[in-house]
Amino acid sequence: MRRASSRTRARGPAGTGGTAACVAVLLLILPAAPAAADSGSVSTQGSAAAEAHRVIRVAHRGGAALAPENTLAAFRAGLEQGADALELDVHLSRDGELVVIHDAALARTTNAAGEVGEMTFAELRRLDASARFFGPPVERQLIPTLQEVVDLAKGRASLQIEIKLRSDGSRYPGIEPRVVETLRQSGMVDDAVILSFDFPTLTSVKALEQRLRTCALISRAYLQKVGKRGPAAVAEEMAALGVTSVGVEKTWLLEPLYRQLRSRGLGVGVWTVDDSGEMRRFALMGVDFITSNRPDLLRHALVASDGPGSP
Repeated sequence: MRRASSRTRARGPAGTGGTAACVAVLLLILPAAPAAADSGSVSTQGSAAAEAHRVIRVAHRGGAALAPENTLAAFRAGLEQGADALELDVHLSRDGELVVIHDAALARTTNAAGEVGEMTFAELRRLDASARFFGPPVERQLIPTLQEVVDLAKGRASLQIEIKLRSDGSRYPGIEPRVVETLRQSGMVDDAVILSFDFPTLTSVKALEQRLRTCALISRAYLQKVGKRGPAAVAEEMAALGVTSVGVEKTWLLEPLYRQLRSRGLGVGVWTVDDSGEMRRFALMGVDFITSNRPDLLRHALVASDGPGSP
């Protein structure tokens, strides 16, 4: 996903920046929601209700506050903290390898410049994926492959795989079939969800494999355009896509939008939530999954549940 709010993650979030304009749009189109409870004001009754609701705990980029994002160290941290699902981002190298990294450009998280899609896998593998991490000390990390993350997670957690675009907004030719085939060969089709802000990507994935669940991520630009017509219009368009669920950034998931999405039979998830009080608040709302850079906090905020899950 585009936004990773944690003071210990790699410097500078990619993608969404400056949410004020979108929030203003939503305040115009959505009725006022009840005031959010802060970390210290969740009632005993509210806490019990939140814990009773089965919420899937998703480690954002593996646990971006605990270890360098989208590295095996981060995914191991997420698993150690009991995450039900690992969220990750996938690009395609110049020679066709599926690599796990958030940005299409290398500079924010590695010790190199340039574009992921312009480098071979061998070239990418020589980079330090932990070079820009300012959290707890960690040994040098490589950019992992999708297969490596699949092998790590299998039997332990499900996967939420976001298929990314190039810096110019174009799709990587052939990336969807490669992702689908990796999941098929690994026996992970039923334990994975494909996410994207790019809706044609989700349509392509569904055409390739009907069993794969898909999740549309709602962007600021999307809400500024479609959201002006109201939450019902957003929900109608999401339902028409044929996706299983919708992932909404926490600032924008207000009760009216949530209700409209539910009324169309859609699963609803929220990202990126790093505060325990907000985690419980969204659990009380009834969301299916909560994505966090702090799977350790998420583990304690929500009651443990049996087995891996996904939206």
